[in-house]
Amino acid sequence: MNDMNSTPESHYDCLIVGGGVAGLSAAIHLAWHNRKVLVFDRRTGPLFFTLNKLENVPGMPNITGVKLQKELLTQAKDLGAEHMRGNVTKVSGTLGDFKLETEKGEHFSAKTLMLATGVARYHPNVNGEWEPCLKYAAKCNMFYCPDCEAPETAGKKTLVISTGNSTGGVGTAKHLYNFTKDLSVLFTSEDAEKRELSPKNQAWLDEHNIDVREDTIKNIEGKKGCIESIELTSGEQLTYDAYFVSSPKVPRTDLAEQLGLDLAPTGHIAPLTQRGNTNVEGVWVAGDVRPMTQQVAIAMGTGNIAAIHIDQYLTYKL
Repeated sequence: MNDMNSTPESHYDCLIVGGGVAGLSAAIHLAWHNRKVLVFDRRTGPLFFTLNKLENVPGMPNITGVKLQKELLTQAKDLGAEHMRGNVTKVSGTLGDFKLETEKGEHFSAKTLMLATGVARYHPNVNGEWEPCLKYAAKCNMFYCPDCEAPETAGKKTLVISTGNSTGGVGTAKHLYNFTKDLSVLFTSEDAEKRELSPKNQAWLDEHNIDVREDTIKNIEGKKGCIESIELTSGEQLTYDAYFVSSPKVPRTDLAEQLGLDLAPTGHIAPLTQRGNTNVEGVWVAGDVRPMTQQVAIAMGTGNIAAIHIDQYLTYKL
């Protein structure tokens, strides 16, 4: 049985923290090569809730995020990888004997470790709360990743909802402008400094006739995962074909910091090389927690690359 609720302390070849596409891709390779591997999965990654089709995953056109997530997990378990629903809160140790502890007090150890802990994605606040957006996020016409989903806006009247600084919001609008000229930007940050536009960005918005608003969201109306309209605090009703969120993506690096891993200027975990190895021997990193785009195919690739080198490391150096 490969799905676990709890287990006594056991020594693994590799422990993978993060059950998204990067972690599962790594688990598939390691399990296929007869490595004893366990994946810890909090089930909070965006693909668990993505009903939109992922048009640009090579070889898998039109697959939804939810289906891809399920198929990767099934494949990993069928090959012998162990999978555990749980939240890792403590990590310590060195090469050959890394130790992990979950929030339930369960303990595990391994020769090597991979962190694929991803990023925290911020949703727009609706009447001061972010939960209302979960009904619509990545389910119909609300998008988050320009590198992944910008073509979804082709020819559509689109609203960019900027929850962070204005530079990010304008950057998203610039990306989408390749697909639609019918664009508006809504700056929702309550921090006036974050809404302030640089002269260069203001000039770009003016040149391209981009409509700009500064307001907060009071309510979202919709059904079956599709947004029909947004009500602003001012009372104005906005109706668009597509809604594209520009928001901070904060790397989940608490475990990395416990181990003393180097961080990039962006706050992501900084790998030493493209192999995903880090400044702490025996620890690899994969997926969105690296300084990279949040595209599914790239996250899968970084997981597989790291797993190949973990397997080689176990073969030749341990």
